[in-house]
Amino acid sequence: AVVGCARVLASPLGDDALLTARECPAWSEVVLDRERAAELPSAAAVAHGCSVVQVHALASASECRSLCAAASAAAKRVRRADCLIGLVRAPIVDLFDSQSDIDACEALLQRCVSFVQAQLPSLAKALFGEVSFETVLRNSDLVFSPGEPALNVYTQDGCFTPHEDEQSLTCLLNLSDAGSYDGGGTAFWSSREGLAVATPPSVVLRTPAGTALLFGGTVTHAGQPIRRGERCVLVASFSTAGHDCFVPHGEALLDASEPRTEECSLDALCAALAL
Repeated sequence: AVVGCARVLASPLGDDALLTARECPAWSEVVLDRERAAELPSAAAVAHGCSVVQVHALASASECRSLCAAASAAAKRVRRADCLIGLVRAPIVDLFDSQSDIDACEALLQRCVSFVQAQLPSLAKALFGEVSFETVLRNSDLVFSPGEPALNVYTQDGCFTPHEDEQSLTCLLNLSDAGSYDGGGTAFWSSREGLAVATPPSVVLRTPAGTALLFGGTVTHAGQPIRRGERCVLVASFSTAGHDCFVPHGEALLDASEPRTEECSLDALCAALAL
């Protein structure tokens, strides 16, 4: 059964710019671009980078505690070996020695995909077509951002600068309880706000442990600095193999009656002009 979604508008910058995930709906949509999102259903709004979906309680408290403990221990080893401070980021398959921890991450990523297939089926079809998700980590039909799926383990002053993932879909799953760190959260910018380095974010989302954020590949976002403690985040940005970013997926979600502009290669254009 499809569970209803609450749409949450990102407030103008100010005291209300920092939002905390609501716990009532099973999932909610945070709108980054009000004008564009108002004309689109949730699936298309995500595909076009107009909104972010929050999936509440995607992971259980026990799953989060177990993975946090394993990630924290592994990150400490990496930090000592490589003299790192702030942020340790490593592929899941390299960070964990235990196959059970890798399998736990696999299960969570499959759960994320299952959510999209069940609750946003038009988005799932546009992004992934007929791809089988018996596995995510070892799926030859998928491509990931370099080094992902990964664990980001933030400690004091750890952050991730503003960027776009340039994949079809990104999943950020917070594994840490709010009391285990200060600061943090994920900042998002609407496409209308220009360069992130020069503009305050539209919204900063601090999600409870187990809540996932899903968004498209053109959304500018950043991991906010940690002031105290430690925050662990499971990260996966992926597309179907052979796809160039996610722009074609946005086009796939347009109404079929809308006019479309066909593209051709430079060679094809030159050949046509030579006729």
